[in-house]
Amino acid sequence: MPGSLLTGNEAGRWSRLAAAAQVRALVGCAAVGVIAGLLAAHVRLHAGLPGHKALFWMAPVLAARLLYGHPAGATAGACAAALTSLAFGGNLAGGALYVPLVALAGGLLDAAAAWAGRRTLPAWLLVAFFGAAGAAGNLLCAVKRMLVPQRAPHELLGLAGPLAQVLSYALFGLLAGLIGATVATSAARIRRPRARS
Repeated sequence: MPGSLLTGNEAGRWSRLAAAAQVRALVGCAAVGVIAGLLAAHVRLHAGLPGHKALFWMAPVLAARLLYGHPAGATAGACAAALTSLAFGGNLAGGALYVPLVALAGGLLDAAAAWAGRRTLPAWLLVAFFGAAGAAGNLLCAVKRMLVPQRAPHELLGLAGPLAQVLSYALFGLLAGLIGATVATSAARIRRPRARS
């Protein structure tokens, strides 16, 4: 190509390196999802509050998505977390039928990360934005709770029944989004080389 500093071989080499980096980023996000799925399957809080497992799967999956930067990283991580949890006797997705809801929550986090990536936002606003995205993502997962009959109604802040469940999912999603984004922004700040004065 006229004016290009790269020959055809060099350009091909750089595109192969970029493709390999994308594959590594996707595998990294999925690996974090596997670890998160194991946590969700085996760590028990005994809190009795619906949606609390978002702290175990959503926060690390979001942090990995933001750090690795793969456009489908949160979706891959969410799917890996749900399938791993199911494989090891956990109940993250509520059964194989509901895994797509967890995947949709991951897709929502990917969309939020893509939107935020095209803007220059201060760190505090970025963290708040991902908190809201986490709440919305966990509310998608609440659909399964509404479809599965409950033995005993949950109570939260004086509310009971479906409203308490929805509120609980939203609060834990908010916390997971805040935690994941805080970890990612802090890690990115530490990794970033300091500007020379």
